[in-house]
Amino acid sequence: MRNNKLAAAVIGMGEGFRHIKAFKENTTNYSLEALCDIDPERCKKRLEEYQLNPSIRICSDYMEIASDPEIDVVSVTSPDYFHTEQSIVLLESGKHVLCEKPMTLDLDEASAIADCVRKTGKVFMIAHPTRYTPAFILAKKMIARGDIGELFMAETEYAHNYRHVEGANNWRKDKRRDPMLGGGCHAVDFLRWAVDDLIDEAFAYGTKKGLADWPIDFDSYFSLYKFKNGVIGKVMCSIGLSRPYTMRSVFYGTKGTIICDNLSGTLQLSSVPFYDSPEDVTEFISIPVAVNNHNVESQVQLMSDIILRGAVNTADVVEGARTVAACAAAIESAHTGKPVKVRNEF
Repeated sequence: MRNNKLAAAVIGMGEGFRHIKAFKENTTNYSLEALCDIDPERCKKRLEEYQLNPSIRICSDYMEIASDPEIDVVSVTSPDYFHTEQSIVLLESGKHVLCEKPMTLDLDEASAIADCVRKTGKVFMIAHPTRYTPAFILAKKMIARGDIGELFMAETEYAHNYRHVEGANNWRKDKRRDPMLGGGCHAVDFLRWAVDDLIDEAFAYGTKKGLADWPIDFDSYFSLYKFKNGVIGKVMCSIGLSRPYTMRSVFYGTKGTIICDNLSGTLQLSSVPFYDSPEDVTEFISIPVAVNNHNVESQVQLMSDIILRGAVNTADVVEGARTVAACAAAIESAHTGKPVKVRNEF
């Protein structure tokens, strides 16, 4: 703690800019103390860009963060394939960890992180942004209270053209990063969270046409999921298509339908009251919603509420691992052409 505030650090200056901004704005709970990147010049640029205190430490080796006894909370926003090593080292060093999605790229590594969280007792939270997107929060509430009757089918997507967003040192282009896990985890986690049940089985197809020159097996997937409660889910993931980034989502219930996405200012709801009429009325009403696509501000607030006030961790290590497992099952299915059972115990 520093002046009764949680001392925070951010590792990785690419996606880390959102975490820097969120920590800087949350002056009630946090004091941002350190920035880390393999290229320290990128830290300096973030320091200037966000007009941070020039006394903030800049380093190129995350072990400096791990070995600092005054740092309480660390955002791990490095490339996906570093998440496991860095998270485990930080947890064992006594830090609370807010880890960017996906939690990891491997089921064994997901188990290792879960074991480490249980062993250390430190707070580990996975930064899946769809859980903090206003339209998605509203959709989940409406489903839970029965606004569309019984949910029986749901679909969502991760549509993003990666052609010009390879990331620093081409980290998104790395062959270790399958797009279904690296990007599709957004949609899979939202599907899991909205349906609020465990996935039993996955079946998927993959193709590779949009980014044919990338060193990956597939750049696009259609994945079907069967939940234990009988709900059928579909996730489209593509990093090689030509359309603006979006996550259009549709939820079908026995009394209505919800259509929403992460970038629109309205949510569409089928006119449930009209279903008692003799005609099949399919009108929709528009419900205004705020637009906040990543909303890291809410993530760091929840992190502080968990640490300081005992709030429930709704995005804990098991949740992160289950999303990794659902993505991994779809990837396996796309390669084998067979349905794959989804692991849920971690």
